[in-house]
Amino acid sequence: MMFEFDSDGFLTHRSSELEGEINTAHHRLFACARHINHDCHELLFSADIRNRDIRAIIVATLFMRLLEHYQAVIVLLNRGMIAPARAALRALVETTFKMRAVATERSAPKAFIAEDLVARKKLINKARNNEYPNLEETRKAISDELVRELEQEILATGAKTLSTEEWSRRADMHDWYITNYALLSKAVHTQVRDLEAYLRIGESCEIEEFHYAPGMDDIPLLILTAAHCLLIGASAFDGEFELGFGPKGELHSKMVEAGFRALDEENA
Repeated sequence: MMFEFDSDGFLTHRSSELEGEINTAHHRLFACARHINHDCHELLFSADIRNRDIRAIIVATLFMRLLEHYQAVIVLLNRGMIAPARAALRALVETTFKMRAVATERSAPKAFIAEDLVARKKLINKARNNEYPNLEETRKAISDELVRELEQEILATGAKTLSTEEWSRRADMHDWYITNYALLSKAVHTQVRDLEAYLRIGESCEIEEFHYAPGMDDIPLLILTAAHCLLIGASAFDGEFELGFGPKGELHSKMVEAGFRALDEENA
């Protein structure tokens, strides 16, 4: 990548030049990503609305969230913003865990809904246990009766917070949690080893310069991982709404698998 950043970084008025270079270098992969995005949107918009089917409503709304995360990944990668793209991809993977679990596991929809009760209780506790001014309005809205009702509902439903790992198990995607999700988490938590990418270190082990916008070489892998994840979600959505996406999804999956094989051959 020959692009030279100026003092405006990614907000440079020359951003279209950077996008052009990246798109030219990975034209086929971005074209494939956009084709998958188009077909998944067609799948979404062809579904009927099922007002009394809780599972279907959750699956549909999670699929929309999935598509948002996917598009964010592709847009960010096309701009060369690798760390934010990794963070968005992590969110995409986590949403896929929940969506696939809700679509395929009998008790998952109730567990997903019940989690919100626990989240609300935690928020209330934070507001009550801290005197920060920005929580003043929240504290005013909390009554003892509200807390009692919420606690009773949590007891009645057996609501509890499920970890991301547990959702991955329910989705039968624990291997994704151990590999992809764990690696992508570094971009979110900003650990020290992850920051080494921003340094160019010479033979004397001294820092020679800062490396702005590292990780461009990872663009193909990140595009393929995002596409693979979205297709898992599309399959779960199609399994719920029975729209006949199978053959089209299989064709896209074969393209993604071919892309992964090509990367393996390049790195061999």
